[in-house]
Amino acid sequence: YWTAQVRQTLASGKFVGSVLVDIMSGAQDTAAGKEMVYNTISTPRGGQYVVTLSDGTKVWLNAASSIYFPVTFKGSERQVEITGEAYFEVAKNTAMPFKVKAGNAEVEVLGTHFNVNAYADESSIKTTLIEGRVKITSANDPGNLQQFLSPGQQSAVNNAGKISLAINPDLEEVLAWKNGKFQYNAADLKQIMRQMTRWYDADVVYQENVNLHFTGQLPRYEKLSVLLEKLALTNEVHFKIDGKKVIVSR
Repeated sequence: YWTAQVRQTLASGKFVGSVLVDIMSGAQDTAAGKEMVYNTISTPRGGQYVVTLSDGTKVWLNAASSIYFPVTFKGSERQVEITGEAYFEVAKNTAMPFKVKAGNAEVEVLGTHFNVNAYADESSIKTTLIEGRVKITSANDPGNLQQFLSPGQQSAVNNAGKISLAINPDLEEVLAWKNGKFQYNAADLKQIMRQMTRWYDADVVYQENVNLHFTGQLPRYEKLSVLLEKLALTNEVHFKIDGKKVIVSR
């Protein structure tokens, strides 16, 4: 199992406490006077976590990710914030819409299943809808830049706030991390290495520019050295592991 750090704060931003919880236990609800209490759950590189929110919504956190959420939802909406990548199965409540903030994008739903990839080192924030319907809003221009998604569609919000739409993304590739796999469909090597470094807590150094694309599937729980050996079977790229560093060359 993995561990995740849970940090609790008041609505005022005052720090309440910090504990470590294992993946089977989850965070415990607390109260501090009449102020709203928030949890922040963070996974390290190489970690993964599943949390059930107070409304019954389940959230899977990928490696190097976090979620900020109230211990108990109150008011007219349910709102959380994430960094990194998360998969949501949102409990239905038509009277209280569910909103996810991720960088300059906001996802609004009533009850649905979707994945949000919002790592800072990726070129855009991608939301992929599996079930239900969601609305994507860009923080740069919330009045105009909106996109509704149907199941099997994916939106991407770039750094400038522009929203683009993909009709038929590879859903198996999007959800591979949640299902214990690395899966690629013509993915470039740097994209693959970004995923691997988050999972294996490693850093990458490129000695040469390697422009390669890969299609295939790899087990997520295999040793890093074994996965790199499989990528090197092309004979067009070579890897050397030096402590926590992966050196890439041709």
